[in-house]
Amino acid sequence: MFNKEFSSDFNSWRKTFYLSLFMSFLCVTLFQGTRGLYETTEGRYALCARETLKSGNLLEPIIHGEHHWTKPPLTYIAIAGGLAIFGDDSTWGARFYLIPAFLFTVLFVFLLTKELWDFNTGVLASLIYGTSPFLVGGANAISTDTLLVLWHSITYYSFWKAYKYKKKHYVYIFWLGLGLGCFTKGPMGLIPLLGIVPFCMWRWIKHKESLWHFISPVGIFIYIVIGLGWYFYENWKYPGLLKYWLLHETFGRLAQGEFDRNPEWYKIFPVYVAPILLGTGLWIFLLVYSMIKEKRTSKTPILFPEFNTIEFFFLLLIFTIPMIFFFVSKSRLSLYIIPLFIPLSSGMAKILLKRIENNIINIKQVLIIALVQTLIIIIGKGISGYIPNSKDMKQLADDLNPLVTKYQKVELFTVKSRELNGLEFYLHIPVPEIEIGEEAEKDFNKALGEIEEKVVSFLRNQSDKKKIILIPQKFESYLKTLPLPPQIEVNKVNKFWLAIHWEEK
Repeated sequence: MFNKEFSSDFNSWRKTFYLSLFMSFLCVTLFQGTRGLYETTEGRYALCARETLKSGNLLEPIIHGEHHWTKPPLTYIAIAGGLAIFGDDSTWGARFYLIPAFLFTVLFVFLLTKELWDFNTGVLASLIYGTSPFLVGGANAISTDTLLVLWHSITYYSFWKAYKYKKKHYVYIFWLGLGLGCFTKGPMGLIPLLGIVPFCMWRWIKHKESLWHFISPVGIFIYIVIGLGWYFYENWKYPGLLKYWLLHETFGRLAQGEFDRNPEWYKIFPVYVAPILLGTGLWIFLLVYSMIKEKRTSKTPILFPEFNTIEFFFLLLIFTIPMIFFFVSKSRLSLYIIPLFIPLSSGMAKILLKRIENNIINIKQVLIIALVQTLIIIIGKGISGYIPNSKDMKQLADDLNPLVTKYQKVELFTVKSRELNGLEFYLHIPVPEIEIGEEAEKDFNKALGEIEEKVVSFLRNQSDKKKIILIPQKFESYLKTLPLPPQIEVNKVNKFWLAIHWEEK
C-alpha cells in the first residue's frame, strides 16, 4: 500500500530528490581534506596547480619550474581556485573543485534520466549515483576524471534534449560539453561520441530520422574554440606540441602503454571489471535481490521489460562501446571508467522503480540503503586520514617535520621512489629522486653497491644545506649490512620511510 501511494505522490518523490542531493552533498563534502595527498597523481596535480597559479599564466601548466604539457590546463585551474581560497598548501583547497563537479554531475544524471523516462526514475538515478562508494571515492581523488564526467553528463543530457525537441540551444550545449571535455582531458572528451554516433546512425539508417540539426556551424565553432583553441594556440607558441600530444599523450598512451598504466590485458579485471560490478555498493545487491525475489514470487517474471525501448538502447550504447574502448586501451586506471556509471545509474534506476511499482521491493528499502551507504562513505572518509599509508604525503610530512625543523636549511631527496610532489606540496621543499637502477631492487649485492656508492658519497659532499635522503623502509636490511661511516645517521620516520643524513660527530 505504501509503495502505491508513494509511487503516485509527486511531493514524496520531490522530497526524496532533495534528500538525494543532501546525501550527495554530505558524501562529497564531509572530510574532503582529511586524507593527505596520495602519490603520485594527487601530489603531481596539486603541486602543478600551485606552481601554475604562482606563475601568473594559468594557460600553461608548470611543475618544478618547467612546462608540464601532459594535460590541458582546465583541471589545474580548478585546483588553483581552491588553493587561492583555502591556502596554497591546503588539502581541502586542492580537492575543493571536486565538490561542485560531483554535485552537478548528480544533478545532470537526474535530468538525463528524467528526460529518458520520468521524474521518479530520475530521482532514483540521482540517489544511486550520489551515494555510490566508487564515485564518491573518485570525487575524493584529485584527477581530471570527476571534472571530465561532469562534461560527459552535460553532453549526454543536452544530446537527448536536442534529439527529442530539436532545439538549437541544446545542440550548442552539446558541442560545448564536448569542447569542455577536450579542454579537460584531450581526446577523452570525445568519449560520449562513441555511443552517440552509433545511436544516430541506427536511427538514421533504420528509422529514417533526420539528425542533421546536430551538424550546427555555431555548435562546431563553439567546440573548436573551447575544445581545440588552446592546443592550436600553444602549438603556435611552442611548435611541436601537437606532435607530442598526438604521438605520446594519445597514441603512445592508449595504443602502446607508453606511460605504464596497467597495460597487461588481465588488469582489466581488478582495474575495470571489479569497480563496474561493485562500484555502486549495496545498490547492485538490491538489484540482484529484486531479480531473485521477482523470479520466486511471479509466475511469469520479466526481468528487464524496458530493454527493448529506445531509451534503454541508447543507454546500452553509451555504456557498452566506451567500455570496450577502455578495455582494449593500453592505459588503464580505475577512475577512467567513471563515465560508465551515468548510463549504469540511469538503467538501474528504471529497473528498480519498476520493481517498486510492482511491490517486489519497497521505497523504504531504497532509502535505508541510501542512508547506510551515506554513513559508510562519511565514516570511511573520516578515518582514511588516520590509517597509515605509504602514499599519504601529509602523514609523511607530519612525521618528517621534527627532523626537518632541527636545521635552518634543508635539502630533501628520495631513493627508489619518484619525485615526492605531494611532500613538496606540504613542506615547500623540492624532493627530487636520486636514481638507483631497477636491478638493484632485485639483486642484494647490487643494491648494496648502489646505495654505498650513490647515497653515502652524495651525503658526504656537504653544502650549506642539510641533505636528507628518504628511502623506503624495505631497504633497511640493506643498510644494516653496509659499513656506513659513523657520521651517517639513519632515522625511522614511520613504518614506511627512513631518513638518512650526515651528522658531524
